[in-house]
Amino acid sequence: MQLQNISNIQNNKQNFQGKLNITPGDLSYLPAKYVRKAYNAMESKIKDKPFDLFIKQNHQDRTVSIIAQKESDALKKNALKTEHFVSADADLYESVANLVIREHEEKLAKQPKTFKEKLQNFLKKAGDKFLEVMEIK
Repeated sequence: MQLQNISNIQNNKQNFQGKLNITPGDLSYLPAKYVRKAYNAMESKIKDKPFDLFIKQNHQDRTVSIIAQKESDALKKNALKTEHFVSADADLYESVANLVIREHEEKLAKQPKTFKEKLQNFLKKAGDKFLEVMEIK
């Protein structure tokens, strides 16, 4: 029996993979055409982000919503979310997606730290101090 050697560094790395989510069959002809045109650029912008980009059409007011949000928070009422609208016949999807991503990153930076993050920072600092003390003596 062979055991695979797994590096501890790989286990501790956070690997964000933001996705571009489009509801299948939701977009009409023009929005689908423009989204296909901007798809690669939007996908490359979101791929290393800790959130996803959702695109869905609002048929009543002839707009398309571009939403930045974590997929796990999609059904939560008070979740952090950034949304902008584009006219269904406008070719502005790439620039609006960039705007949504930038604004959502700013919101994430301003968001207060959770108890879990604070505890992790404290334990990391305490561990570093402990190692420093042990190395000196």
